Amino acid sequence: MAKLVIELQKECLNPALSYANLFQKAYFIAQKLEQKEMVDFLKNEINGYKNIDELPDIRYVDLTYKAFNPMRGWIPFQIPSTGIYSKLLKGPIFLSVGEMQKFLDAEDSVLNTVVPFELQRELIKNSNMFFDTEIKAFFSKTQLVRILDTVKNQILDWSIDLERKGILGEDCIFSEKEKEIAKTMTLIVNGNVNGANIVGSMTNSSATVNNNGKLDFESLRLLVEQIKKEMEKTQTADSEEVVVLKEKIEQLEQSIDNRDESSVVETLKAIAAGAISSGIWSIGSTVSSYISSITG
Repeated sequence: MAKLVIELQKECLNPALSYANLFQKAYFIAQKLEQKEMVDFLKNEINGYKNIDELPDIRYVDLTYKAFNPMRGWIPFQIPSTGIYSKLLKGPIFLSVGEMQKFLDAEDSVLNTVVPFELQRELIKNSNMFFDTEIKAFFSKTQLVRILDTVKNQILDWSIDLERKGILGEDCIFSEKEKEIAKTMTLIVNGNVNGANIVGSMTNSSATVNNNGKLDFESLRLLVEQIKKEMEKTQTADSEEVVVLKEKIEQLEQSIDNRDESSVVETLKAIAAGAISSGIWSIGSTVSSYISSITG
């Protein structure tokens, strides 16, 4: 009868098998063996990540930046490799395996991601560019292949470890003994990366919602709570920029209480600009995204 774990190993070595199908089979086996750490890891890979705190280090790609020149098209835009801007050189990938596969199947060899508007303005202001323009962040599709192949290799290593411990599975069934052995295994999956960057730890949170051009005061209150939590993490709590930022946050709360829409928008812009100039990308990018959602 077919050994499920051996089948998985063969499929890891089959370049024709889709990543999605392979990950799903590995997820099925992990569920059967009640290996929660592996289940959680594969579930995130299959469905996409929601929280940057859970994002493995392999899910970060190297970014290069380009500015649009009306005469020459997209031209390189230099980001400093040291200081607060150095965090912009890495970008997180939250996509599901299926979404990544779609990008791989596309014709373009280089992909791009949107840079928050306020961050674009800050970068231009601190550059030698003599004209205002659009800036985008680019990365190669080969980096997505690297992410998917790394997960596939982890699945292969895991399946080999299962085999060494005598865990094979008959068809789709594992014995109670195999399950008990599996529970004692030490699993090594990718560690987390700490720190914020172009997307930031608040992106994809409950506060980052698309309001379709409407100002939702309840979601704004959630946004303020997320901002406050992120402010607690900053290592420059006593700096002048952060003190001003905290004052703007208090002003935003007052505007929300008064339901003053014009004041809310202007204060949000000030918070985004202040956060970005202070190097607190998580707040800057999230607030910029929120502004875009309510201003169209």
